[in-house]
Amino acid sequence: MKVLSKAIFVLVLASGVFAQQPPKGGADQPGKAEEPRPQENFYKLTFAIYELEAGKRVNQRDYIMIAKANVNPSPSIRISTRLPVYSDEKKVTYIDAGLMLNCNVIDQATGKVQAHCEIEISGFVRPEQVPESRGNAVAPAPVLRSTKSNTWTVLTMGKPSVIASVDDISSAKRMQIEVTATKVE
Repeated sequence: MKVLSKAIFVLVLASGVFAQQPPKGGADQPGKAEEPRPQENFYKLTFAIYELEAGKRVNQRDYIMIAKANVNPSPSIRISTRLPVYSDEKKVTYIDAGLMLNCNVIDQATGKVQAHCEIEISGFVRPEQVPESRGNAVAPAPVLRSTKSNTWTVLTMGKPSVIASVDDISSAKRMQIEVTATKVE
C-alpha cells in the first residue's frame, strides 16, 4: 500500500509540472515570439515650384503626392508633352518636355523625415530669348531647356524647406523648389 500511495503522490506532482508547461507551438516559447511589424508611415508631400524676379514671386505651381516611407520605387508625378524629333534618316523619336518629380522618404528616429527628391523641369525657350533668331526671316528650330535637381534633405513636419534654387540663364529670374511634409494619420 505504501508503494501504491507513493506512486500516486509522484503522479499527482508530475501532472502539476506538466500542467504549467506551455503547449507545443505556442507563442510563449523562447525564440518563437512574433516580430513586430514595421510601422507603415505615409506622408503628404506638398511641392511649390516658383519663380522669383527682383525678390518677388511672379509664378508658382503646386504639386501634391502621398508617399509611403521606406519603400522603392519612389512615388512620382509626371506631366509632359511628347515631342517628335526627326533625324537625318527620316526616323522619328520622341522626347518628353514638362515636369518629372520623384521623391523617396525615409523615417528618422528623431521624428523627422529624410527625403531624396529628383526633379526635372523642361520647356521651350521663347523665340526672343534665342540670339540667332533675331532678324532672321526663317523661323529657327525650337530650343528646349531643362533644369534638373537631385537632392537629399531632412524635413521637419509641417515646415517648408527649400530644396533647390537656380538662376534662369536667360533672364533675371530665379526658380526655387520648396517641399513641405505632413504625416497622414
